[in-house]
Amino acid sequence: MRSMVLAIGLMMTCGTAMAGAHNGSKPMPQNYDTELSAELQSFLDTYAEAYNRQDYATLLTMWDQDYPNPIYMAEEINPPMHGWSVLKAYFNPKPGVQVLDGIWNGYTDVRAHYLTDDLAMATYKLTYHIKVKRQKAMSSWDRVLAVFRKKDDGWKLTAYAEAPMSPLTMVRKMLQNAVPDSFDEYLDAQEQPAMPPNDSAEK
Repeated sequence: MRSMVLAIGLMMTCGTAMAGAHNGSKPMPQNYDTELSAELQSFLDTYAEAYNRQDYATLLTMWDQDYPNPIYMAEEINPPMHGWSVLKAYFNPKPGVQVLDGIWNGYTDVRAHYLTDDLAMATYKLTYHIKVKRQKAMSSWDRVLAVFRKKDDGWKLTAYAEAPMSPLTMVRKMLQNAVPDSFDEYLDAQEQPAMPPNDSAEK
C-alpha cells in the first residue's frame, strides 16, 4: 500500500512538473521527422476530405487492406475495435439510415517518426464539429496516436487511437470550443452522402 501511495505521488509530481514546463516559457522538446510529418499531414488532409463527405468507402481504401488486424479506438466506443469485420461495420452505416446531418474533421500538429523503413507512428490533433440528427451540434478536439504503413501507392493506416484527456479536462475544453457560426452554413451546403450497397457491411 505504501509503495502504491508513493508511486501515485511520484506520478502526480511528474505530471505537475511536465504541465508547468508545457505551460511556461520553456517549451517541451519535440523530436520528430519533419519530412515524414509533412507526408502524413498530406495523407490526413485527403483522409479528412473523404471523412467530411462521409465517403466511408474511400476511407477504407486508405487503410492497409493487406494487414489482417487493423485497430480502431474511437473515444465513443468500448472496447477498441480489432479486425476488418468491426472496422467495416463502423464505417458502413445501414442502407437508408442517416445518423449525421454533417461532420467536419481537421487534422493538425502531426509529429511522426519511422519505426521501420515502411512503418511510421504519429501523433496529431483532431478538431471536429459534428451534428448528430435530432441533437445539437458540438465542437471539440482530441489527441490521436496512429500507425501507418508505406505501400506502393502511398501511406496507409493500420492502427488509430483517440486519446481523450481526463474527464474534467474534456468537459472544460468542450465548453471552451463553441461550434463556429460557419458550421451551420457548412451543414446547409452538404449533400446527402451516398448510401453503400446493401451487402457493403457484409464484405
